[in-house]
Amino acid sequence: MTKASDIYFPVRDVEQAIVKSIWRLREWDLPGRSEIILPKGTVEIIFNFSDPITYINPSIKITKQLPVIFINGLNFKPFELIKSGRQEFLGIQLSSIGLKMLFNVSVKEFNNDVCEGTLVCPSLEVLSHELFNEKSFHAQVETILKWIHRKVSGARFDRGMDRLHKLIHLQSASDLTVRKLIREICLSERQLRRLSSDWLGMNTEAFILYNKYLHALHLLHTPGLSLTQIGLQSGYYDQSHFIREFKSYTERTPGQYQQSTRELPGHIFV
Repeated sequence: MTKASDIYFPVRDVEQAIVKSIWRLREWDLPGRSEIILPKGTVEIIFNFSDPITYINPSIKITKQLPVIFINGLNFKPFELIKSGRQEFLGIQLSSIGLKMLFNVSVKEFNNDVCEGTLVCPSLEVLSHELFNEKSFHAQVETILKWIHRKVSGARFDRGMDRLHKLIHLQSASDLTVRKLIREICLSERQLRRLSSDWLGMNTEAFILYNKYLHALHLLHTPGLSLTQIGLQSGYYDQSHFIREFKSYTERTPGQYQQSTRELPGHIFV
């Protein structure tokens, strides 16, 4: 099996507000294998120039072939990909608010699913053809950035954007509570819940719990930390609380995850 990957991190303010990274992954002569993808807190637009790939999501009882262009929404349960042959993906990993900024659709509409991209935005089909015809990763990145600037050039966003950025900045705090968010964001609980659900894909309480889990997921890749240390640093009050919450998202304990074959955080290869 031959493998190559590229990644770009945006440097300009407008791009950083929407995009976390642009990446490309290519694999050739891939033997048949299964990849389990855990909830990672990411939303992505993905261009799939690969041999057929089967997507299995047991939580919503769906099995289907991945489309050429799809939007992978926030996931709260694992899903599985069955792949073989030639694989080539080009992905736009969006910020927490990037999806709604691009398409003006509630992030919650994409939760726990992969959606056909052209049904959300017809211009993605034109973009896909342009990207397929570009051979260098640099040229593909420039094409994507131009498309993003065209999409948001006429968009108008109110002062709520400042609150959203502050909310995202606070998400990594291990002692985060709804009361603290209300005080910091200066909104009522009802207003904050609506803002969070529409732009972040979940209500405020779920947002806090989800980010504790994500913090723990990444700490599980840090050498030298015990499971007890990871649980406490992630804001769980004891080990059983940590195990229970982690398993609710991943269907495995933190210890079982550490023992699995992991090349990337949140990816398990079988």
